[in-house]
Amino acid sequence: MLSPTFPQSAEKSLTLEPKVLESREQYCCCHIQLPGDEQRTAAIRVSGKYYSLVKVVKEYPQAIEICRRLLAKGRETLITKIAKGNAIWMFEPDASFDVLAHADFRPIQSSFPAPTCKILGTQPRYQLCQIYLPDLDDRIEAILLDGKYYGLFKVVETRQQALELAARLGRRGDETVITQTEQGKDAIWVLEPDARLAHLEDEAG
Repeated sequence: MLSPTFPQSAEKSLTLEPKVLESREQYCCCHIQLPGDEQRTAAIRVSGKYYSLVKVVKEYPQAIEICRRLLAKGRETLITKIAKGNAIWMFEPDASFDVLAHADFRPIQSSFPAPTCKILGTQPRYQLCQIYLPDLDDRIEAILLDGKYYGLFKVVETRQQALELAARLGRRGDETVITQTEQGKDAIWVLEPDARLAHLEDEAG
């Protein structure tokens, strides 16, 4: 929780509006490594600077409020529009580009100028589960991969359809994963940073 009182400099920073990136061409998605953190972090690169993902919120006013609080702490922020609402990003001056994180990604071979998409092979590297999302009462199907939850977005008939859909989501800032179902179809999963695992005991409650 932030203190209700701020220093004078912080109060001044609250009057600043965070920059909103409307076009996917204004930034590129990537992963970064932060000092003292072994886990890679989802990020965007803008004008040679790296911004880590803080939170995704549905309502734009809520995104503005969170950014203002970060600005009050002296942190530079950005907002991007994505399929799930508004993504909030925070400038990381000590971040380094995680080359190894991107070595596992296969480029999308299509005419769409989209970022890379992770396509999982036949050997399962993930766990099926169910998650809860903020502002949603019902649980949704998901997978757990590398410690992150990806919610089921859509199941399509062909790989080309999956690649095209993942490309569109990627241009909006979403990180996606494609898996193949037992019926030979392709499932597209979208990263949900704010997901909460749904336990079996939730059904009793």
